[in-house]
Amino acid sequence: MRQYSRRISPHFYEHEFACKCCGQIGDKKQLMILVARLEMLRSKFNKPIKVISGYRCSNHNNKVDGAKKSQHMLTQAADIMVDGISPQKIAKLAHGIFNGIGVYDSFTHVDTRAIRASWDGTTKKDKEDVSDKRDTKPSAEKSLPEVKESIKDAKDTKEERKTSRSTKVSGKESKKEKG
Repeated sequence: MRQYSRRISPHFYEHEFACKCCGQIGDKKQLMILVARLEMLRSKFNKPIKVISGYRCSNHNNKVDGAKKSQHMLTQAADIMVDGISPQKIAKLAHGIFNGIGVYDSFTHVDTRAIRASWDGTTKKDKEDVSDKRDTKPSAEKSLPEVKESIKDAKDTKEERKTSRSTKVSGKESKKEKG
């Protein structure tokens, strides 16, 4: 018994983001920011994005055991799926568009929070790394030892690049000397 739903972007309708409990859509301005970013992500797949969960009122958030300060309650989050594309692949393509990215077994959580955060909520033993390798900023989810390890890895990678460049330069010099 869905009422008429207005189109809010080329590929999304208001009802897709409505709370499953009360039918509200939350903050319209935040919704439009979220939808604009979902359109950007959709352009990478050229396939429809299915919104599993959008805005949640506090009652609904409690019913689904959502985080106490869930981005869904701020109209800043969506749990999404794309047919034929894994949640891990969606997460990798969402980097640079969304700041909050969570991977689950059957869907990907994306949100427009102010700071970067990523997590893996899958139940698989061998969890695939979904982080953006170019992003060396520590996630809000990392512990201090993990942050220190990330910094060490970034420094090691930088040293490897320097070594690689100096080897290439010295290789060019030796060619000039021969010729």
